[in-house]
Amino acid sequence: MKYIVRKKEDRILSFLLDEAGHAVEIHADRPVDGPVLGDVIISRVQKVAKDIQAVFVEIGPGMTGYLPMESLVCPIFTRKGPSSLIQQGDELVVQICREAFGDKGVSLTTKLEFSGRLVILTAGGVGIGISRKIPEEKRQELKDRIMDSEGFGQLTDRVGQCGIIVRTNAAAASREEILEELALLEARLINIRLTAPYRPAFTVLYKMPSAWLRRLDSLNEASTDTVLTDDQELFSLMKQYLSGSGGEKKGQGAGSLKERLRLYEDRLLPMHKLYSLDRELERALSKYVNMKSGADLVIETTEALHVIDVNSGRSKAGKLEKEEQTLKVNLEAARESARQIRLRNLSGIILIDFINLSREEDSEKVTEALREAVAKDPIHTQVFGLTRLGLMELTRRKVELPLEKQLED
Repeated sequence: MKYIVRKKEDRILSFLLDEAGHAVEIHADRPVDGPVLGDVIISRVQKVAKDIQAVFVEIGPGMTGYLPMESLVCPIFTRKGPSSLIQQGDELVVQICREAFGDKGVSLTTKLEFSGRLVILTAGGVGIGISRKIPEEKRQELKDRIMDSEGFGQLTDRVGQCGIIVRTNAAAASREEILEELALLEARLINIRLTAPYRPAFTVLYKMPSAWLRRLDSLNEASTDTVLTDDQELFSLMKQYLSGSGGEKKGQGAGSLKERLRLYEDRLLPMHKLYSLDRELERALSKYVNMKSGADLVIETTEALHVIDVNSGRSKAGKLEKEEQTLKVNLEAARESARQIRLRNLSGIILIDFINLSREEDSEKVTEALREAVAKDPIHTQVFGLTRLGLMELTRRKVELPLEKQLED
């Protein structure tokens, strides 16, 4: 895998390319003023909407966020009214957990989450979870190696109710590296708890680094061989980030991403032409996706959901029986649909209209192929199976805007 970052007009484009040079992920980030995803802020309760089990809070002058009651876990109040229940005028610490979508404001939570390269610490979480991308036989071993029940109990004594998620990169890290990073995240949470009561509403207690920089923490170090940019400023920012800022270490070993960071300097052959980045971006925005079988996908978005239609118009059966060919096309479409969903950053409700199959066992094969394909996506995606009308139904967690929306002016 190659992670390539470049400037284009007023945006920073990030491309994650597979071994064949095809884009797996593309992101377009534009510098923004004001709160962003992951920021921790002291908010002021504007309205408690019991009918929809939500609280609307201000995170800045004229900026309103949505806090579901179910996300009101272990709240840190900096100003509290006489009632034990949350009420208008209360001030509490929140974190932006989802960007604004359409006419909906940002979504908030009181379960503060701090992510590192190896682990994630969540206030209000429970226990220790291990990335599902780590083989099952190694997961329990890794969990036992990091922290026993006594050690976890001591952690909760220091920071309160919390949870730890061990990321995929931790599988290749030493226990000392993991605990060192966890200590840094713990110190960040403790500092917020100690300082928040003395700060006024709308204070940003923790400012997240730029989104394109944070994605470096999500890269799989085992499969990412190069981090590349042709911009000196971006190169310097990534080098500083990977070296650690504010006393934070992000892995300094020979296999770390810092050692794989490169500045592209060939002016005769521009980087974006060498890796066909403009073509990859164009394909990621196209309504039509051609497949090797000759079939294609048609991808469309409505206000409520995303729809992928599998069109077999140009596919040829050859010597295969029609049913076998239909199964083959659907299996290819399942894998390609999963790739396109991640590439375009589609989220929410997604429906896939596969070609009809007469045998139930073939439909199950397609469903299983889709589940295996979406399991590679770092953002949680759930496949529910076929509806009564024969449409494949799945959902993907909303975190960032779809790629098409990221590129809008």
